[in-house]
Amino acid sequence: MKIAGDTHTHTLLCQHAYSTLLENIQAAAAAGHRFLATTEHGPAMPGAPHDWYFENLRKAVPRELLGVVVIKGCEANIMDQAGTLDVPEAGLKKLDLVIASMHRVTFPQGTTPEERTAAWRGVAKNPRVDIIGHLGDPRFKSDYEAAVRAFREGGQAVELNASSSKSRPGSEENCCRIAALCKELGVPVVLSSDAHFCASIGEVEPAAAIAQKAGIPEEQILNLSYRRFRDWLAARHGIQALPEE
Repeated sequence: MKIAGDTHTHTLLCQHAYSTLLENIQAAAAAGHRFLATTEHGPAMPGAPHDWYFENLRKAVPRELLGVVVIKGCEANIMDQAGTLDVPEAGLKKLDLVIASMHRVTFPQGTTPEERTAAWRGVAKNPRVDIIGHLGDPRFKSDYEAAVRAFREGGQAVELNASSSKSRPGSEENCCRIAALCKELGVPVVLSSDAHFCASIGEVEPAAAIAQKAGIPEEQILNLSYRRFRDWLAARHGIQALPEE
């Protein structure tokens, strides 16, 4: 599967990645991608950018560079069982795209699967959240059917994260289950690299393999088409500023 753009990428601003935004854009252009989502970690993550970074992103970074449309987003941290995010509402409203994820350094330890499922239900109710990040992380195992049903109600897409096999060992079985649920329930998905270095931009093969194994039709995978992804974002947030194909 060839993606039209990567929906989850990081730069050295998060202090555990190793490329600049321009280097990521150059890699996307070299791969023939039409868009790139830059999605820095929210401020609760150690080393993450300040709130001001997200508030200024729209003004500071051009909409298009080297033929690549820059989707200006974040990977917000889920902070509690209510699904509270660490990016203020004012900042979320200024972004094109919001991923919500659980991380071991920001989500409470010792929670039960029921409590984590409650957190996902809370996230699903937030209209500013667009994509659910690396749901299959075994450290945060949840009731996946209940969670995916909640995301269908909330209109979110579920990410199949290609880096999970390396950075979150034990994810594959969970991701296969989640992909099967997305197919069954008609929940849109995206294939992402979660790149922390420019050479990884667009490397989504492990995620694509899971999607294919689950039998997810291509029209259900948003980022195989720039127009499909653009129209989906526009329908969610009324974004009119994204260029045509």
